[in-house]
Amino acid sequence: MLKEVNNRPRTIVTTDGEVDDMNSLIRFLYYANEFDVEGIILTSSIFHYSGDEKADIAPYRWTGTQWLEEFYQASEAILPNLQIHAKGYPSADDLRRVTKIGNISNKDEMTEVTEGSEWLVKKLLDDDDRPIYIQTWGGTNTTARALKTIEETYKDSSDWDKIQKKVYDKAVLVIILDQDVTLRNYIQVAWPKLSIIKDGHNFWHFAYGWNDHEVQYNSFLKGTWLRVNIQANHGPLLEKYALVGDGKWIEGEIEEAQFTSEAYMQQHPELERYDFLSEGDSPSFLMLFKNGLQNPEHPEYGSWGGRFVRDEYGHFINQAFDYNPISGRYETEYSLIRWFDELQKDFAARADWGVSSDYSQANHQPQVEVLEGNQLFVKAGDNIELHAKASDPDGDDLTYRWWEYSEAGTYNNYKIDKDYVVEKYAGEYKIGSYLKNQSYIASQVELDVAEDGQSVRVVIPQDAKSGDTIHIIVSVTDNGKHTLTSHQRVILVVE
Repeated sequence: MLKEVNNRPRTIVTTDGEVDDMNSLIRFLYYANEFDVEGIILTSSIFHYSGDEKADIAPYRWTGTQWLEEFYQASEAILPNLQIHAKGYPSADDLRRVTKIGNISNKDEMTEVTEGSEWLVKKLLDDDDRPIYIQTWGGTNTTARALKTIEETYKDSSDWDKIQKKVYDKAVLVIILDQDVTLRNYIQVAWPKLSIIKDGHNFWHFAYGWNDHEVQYNSFLKGTWLRVNIQANHGPLLEKYALVGDGKWIEGEIEEAQFTSEAYMQQHPELERYDFLSEGDSPSFLMLFKNGLQNPEHPEYGSWGGRFVRDEYGHFINQAFDYNPISGRYETEYSLIRWFDELQKDFAARADWGVSSDYSQANHQPQVEVLEGNQLFVKAGDNIELHAKASDPDGDDLTYRWWEYSEAGTYNNYKIDKDYVVEKYAGEYKIGSYLKNQSYIASQVELDVAEDGQSVRVVIPQDAKSGDTIHIIVSVTDNGKHTLTSHQRVILVVE
């Protein structure tokens, strides 16, 4: 089982410095108290690299390194306020100490040993045996270089088996897209048992393709809400948060990728000023955020970062289909977009934290637990009663919702017929999948909710088989500003 200090996962961010990486890092800094932040490493990708004058390699869409320091200075200004609302925020100096330059000179470059790759080696081989979630917002090349260094150093030694097992036990690569060749050409070849969670397409719905899905999921991604609740009047860090048409100019970026410009707005009349731009990398850490939905060890459960299934190599991929009640079909992207309203309101609350020196002037998440525990063993035909105990740090009124996350469980779960899978593309990029002609709707276990909402009776179906799992979630929402929601998942295991 995952061992954690202060219940916080270890994580390292690797980023190629695109504007959506910058936006993701801003959100990350507002949630940094939830993680043990052990590295922020600049790397390259096929889309962004610094160039190498000696090797006659010109820079391509390179945004430099100074932006990180600017972000840290801005975060330092709001830190005293953030610390009033939650413990555990790293200081700007804490962030500077773990910020490293990795392999940035060219796409796919993994020959040079860099301070970033050496830092990864150090962390992977240290005495802390907790998993390290290596968020990959650009290419995997700096991580590949680190793994190559470990291989070259130990493969011919008597310690190799021990070292290899140590890396396999600790390293978890959380990859957004496949942004260079080093994953498939080296990592998957030399380290085939490495734990990988790969978001190859759903992230687009929290990135540049956000306007593709139904309007019902867009209300908190529109400029009328974002400008007021996130960007404006929320301190120096969120002033740097980029929105469509807000006039920011990203140094080093090519003109056609200046998504905040007037020219971009003219090219995209479907967008309005201050609309959401992109945070395509944010799902990589949102899946680690513990709000009661999941343990980071179980991407198949589903969380703010989406839901995943294992592929033929044992890696987790975002090919898990959840039923979208608006479209009336099973979609992979729905496992992510179903949380947009909730996670945006939570971000808005934290934005308020940064400018509120008085705890009472901002909202905070309610706390909830299920008294019977998070896992119960049951039998077919049982009637199980579950009781929720919730509190709110602000004294807000609370409402309770009990529901079955049927797709996450295995009871009577649907089987995917590959002939029914339709893949969606935007140009060359896959942006999702859905099932056509799939009439089956995931099973609904009978739930009898008490009048006050604080308890529920669950009827275990008579046809449930030994080993089946049923996921029951209680979601508790306060009535404060931005109406924040916390969850607790209970997994019922049929004996």
